[in-house]
Amino acid sequence: MRSFKNHIVLSIMAVTATNVYFLMWCLLDQHAVEQKITTNLDFYEFMAITNGALIIISLFSITYKNLGDTILEWGYSNAFRFVVLILLSIFIFALACIFLLAIHFHINASYSVTNAISNTVLSPFFGSLIVFFSLVSILMFFISNLERRSGNMFRLMSQSMGNSLKPKLVRRGFMFIDLNDATSLAEKLSSQHYANLLRDCFRLLNELVDVSPFEIYQYVGDEAVITWEMDISNADLKALQLFADFKAYLEENKEAFKKGYGTQPKFKCSIHSGEVVQSEIGKEVRHLVYHGDVLNTASRLLSQCHDYHTDVIISKGSVSNIKNVAEKYDLNLMVCDNLKGKENSIEAFVVTPKDNAATENTSETITFFLASKVTVGHFINNESKVLFKQ
Repeated sequence: MRSFKNHIVLSIMAVTATNVYFLMWCLLDQHAVEQKITTNLDFYEFMAITNGALIIISLFSITYKNLGDTILEWGYSNAFRFVVLILLSIFIFALACIFLLAIHFHINASYSVTNAISNTVLSPFFGSLIVFFSLVSILMFFISNLERRSGNMFRLMSQSMGNSLKPKLVRRGFMFIDLNDATSLAEKLSSQHYANLLRDCFRLLNELVDVSPFEIYQYVGDEAVITWEMDISNADLKALQLFADFKAYLEENKEAFKKGYGTQPKFKCSIHSGEVVQSEIGKEVRHLVYHGDVLNTASRLLSQCHDYHTDVIISKGSVSNIKNVAEKYDLNLMVCDNLKGKENSIEAFVVTPKDNAATENTSETITFFLASKVTVGHFINNESKVLFKQ
């Protein structure tokens, strides 16, 4: 869902930027605008056809991200990915223009569709348009890369406008997800294999986060930190469901993990929420960060998973509706009075899925935001979804 929204924003930006081309022609050469570009094609018809081509390439470009990721997975450089995607964009745009021109000339019974298309393609209007679109494509490529590193387009725009420069108090929830037995796995596997293991695990996690109201805050070694705004409805239950689906996703791909790495990774998580300070740090390289006791407490709760023989701990204050959560999970209250760096004790729940959680009717679980991913399918389809390439 988030990727789709980002794609829409990028497409609107690309369409707007390309239409600047027509605005430039209108401002610089009004006489040329009033002339026919070629036989049976005036300026405004050409403009309409071009915008139709932009819509077509916007639909096609949904697959560009997947193709770009595949190119990187094949071992090619980001520069090669850049060249391939730009050339592909230009080719599809030109092809879409020619296709729509053919329809236009056919409807208008042009003397020769082929000659009319040839005259249009060889016109200075079309040539300059392709050059301008190439520059726009390059710009969109770099904006897309920045968006991927910022997490989403709206955060990138917010940071670009300087909205995050001044520290401010916000209320957010945090989930710390950490790989179990990370040290022994790092010793067992080579450095490259261990890095690939983390890459594949977090790729599965990203697929789930992408269709949720949550976002990845940061990766710290073998740990991922997820965050969300506290006013999200049923955030506590959705966070627990997200981790449950992540475990199920790992289980789905158990054979692929064992074949690729000789082990099946397991994770633990802690959840805590409250008031933190949001700010932007750095000068040449800037990052959006959160500071406060909430993150420290979440990190300390994560260390308690081993002591309490559980893989999920959620602070009591993070459970906004205990009745709803208790319908799907067993909650065992504990008091942590020995957390490192904490003077006061923290009340939290050890979370255990109920026995019937895995066999619920899918019509009930489909109401969750993960319905399009694992919630509905992971108990009925065990086919591996990821190729672990070494």
